[in-house]
Parts: sequence; structure tokens; C-alpha cells
Amino acid sequence: MIPACDELEELPHTLDTLEAALERAPRPVAVIVVVNHPEGAPEQPSLDTLKYLETRKFPNLYTLYVPGITGGVGRARKLGMDAFVAAHDAETLDDTLIWSLDADTRVERDYFETVEAGFAAHPEAGFCTLNFRHEPGATPELERAIREYEAYLREYVADLRRAGSPYAFFSIGSSFAVRGAAYVRAGGMKVRSAGEDFYFLQECAKCEKFFELEEVLTHPSARLSGRNVFGTGPALRKLLAGEDLNRIAPAACDALKLLLDAAKNPKNLASPENLLAATPPAVGEFLRAARFMENWARILANTPAEPAARERAFHRWFDGLKTLRLLHALSECP
Repeated sequence: MIPACDELEELPHTLDTLEAALERAPRPVAVIVVVNHPEGAPEQPSLDTLKYLETRKFPNLYTLYVPGITGGVGRARKLGMDAFVAAHDAETLDDTLIWSLDADTRVERDYFETVEAGFAAHPEAGFCTLNFRHEPGATPELERAIREYEAYLREYVADLRRAGSPYAFFSIGSSFAVRGAAYVRAGGMKVRSAGEDFYFLQECAKCEKFFELEEVLTHPSARLSGRNVFGTGPALRKLLAGEDLNRIAPAACDALKLLLDAAKNPKNLASPENLLAATPPAVGEFLRAARFMENWARILANTPAEPAARERAFHRWFDGLKTLRLLHALSECP
């Protein structure tokens, strides 16, 4: 599934690499390109993209044209993925895979076969994240910035992993795949102008197991896109301007680990007061501000009194977004 908004410069190269990868795909693959432009944006780039796709000889290529789209790239991804799901019977969805890609992202030749093999080795998993390396920057300065940004992303996921977070994975729209049935169970792609991949994979993680592939399979573009309020483009602009990224303080990660370790103790999850008493004061302040006292009391009333059920319920409430907010809040503490 590829959203394409004024991407005629990049899309042909992405399709070239996909075509090479299709030669090694274990089973047929449909490539869906959602050609779109926002409300009020020029229509000509979309028309030029449609004309190119009409003449491009490509196996199982499908095009959806969505002029005047609202909801940003999240809406485009959702339209393409929903269309794929709607074309299948419910009983076949668990055996289908949806690859999420961007129009400016090249793939390796073993892209399809490696992901298929990963799901075959992890039949219990609902989704997987793919390793990535951005394309080289166009200038030495941009190259340094994109490698620093990559290191920042990897450091954040490594911190989550050390703390024991169930949300320790990359959330990159061009680098994940999900079973069709898991896509439905997660409520489908989220409609957001940015960060739709983060919110969607967060919902997947609340109800699905996942795995990560270590092989580098995707190569997103290292460009200064101004379409999103956060993500690669804004991060690169900050770095090129000499600003630092919002790095997580080691003490914040330590506090997160203390909280997640405390949540493993059934006694601490028996009441909101118990968990607050088992966490550092700064974490307790964050939880109170997030209305943990009221929310956890309500969740307990609707959750079986079993340790595993309560721990799952806690991680559904204290999700990836709350984790990120906690780390940022604690990193700002003196």
C-alpha cells in the first residue's frame, strides 16, 4: 500500500525496486497506489502521476484516485488498506499480509520473501516491523543529519527495550507489515495528518504479538519534507539548524523501568494507591495528572481479578503515547 501525493519524482524508483522484489515473492502481490492531494492543493501533480501509472507496465498494480483528500496520509493509507481488506473474505484475512510503504522508499530484492518467512516463523504474530536505512543525504550536511536522526530513533527503541516496554518497536509508515485479520482487530489505519503509523501500531500492540526483522529491507528517502509537523523532515531541519533533538534522559528511562517493574507485581495493580506507592514521586505526579487514580479504579471494576489480565489492562492504558509523554516529562525535570 503506497500513498502518493506529488511523488512523481520518487515513485518510479520505488516501483522499480518493488518490481525486482516481486520476482522473488513467494506468492502473488497486489500493489495499491493511492494518488491523492489535499483540499486546495494543485491537481496537476496527481493527474501527472495517474498518467504515469496508466502507462507503467507492472504486475497487479491498482490505483485509487482521491482528490481533495482530508485526513492527510493517514486517510490515504486507510483507503488503500481498507480496499484490500474489503476484497477478501473474512476467513482468508489471517493468511494475507499488508505491507505499508511510502512512495519515496526503495526496497531490497528479498523484501517480500524475508517478510513472508518471518511470519511463517512467527505464526502467533499479528504484525512485524522492518529494519531500515535511509538513502544517502544529498549533501554532506544532510547525510550527517540523517544518520544522527537514525541513531536517535534506534536509541529511543533501545531505551524502551531496556525498560521492558511492550511498545519497544519502530513506528515507521514505510517499514512494517501486518496480517489482514490483525489490521481489522486493531480497528484499521488511523486517520491523522501525521503519526498515523505510530497510533496504528500502538493499537496493534495492544492486541497482537509482534516480531522485528533485523535485515535492512527498506530505504526511506532522506529529504526535507515539510508536510508533517513531526517525523523525518522536521527532525532534519532542526539538526541542520544546529538544534538538538529532544533526547530522553537516562534517569527518565530508569524511572520508566521502575514503573514497569512495579506493574509486574500483582499486589501493586490491586489498587491505584498501591502502584503509586511503588513508583518514584515524579512518576506518581505524571500518573495523577493522567487521571490514573480514576481510570485504574474503573478498569479494575471491569477486568478479571487475575494477575495476567490486570497487567494486560495496565499496558493497554499505559500505552506507547503515555510512555513517550512520561519520558519527555521526566527528561525536562531538573
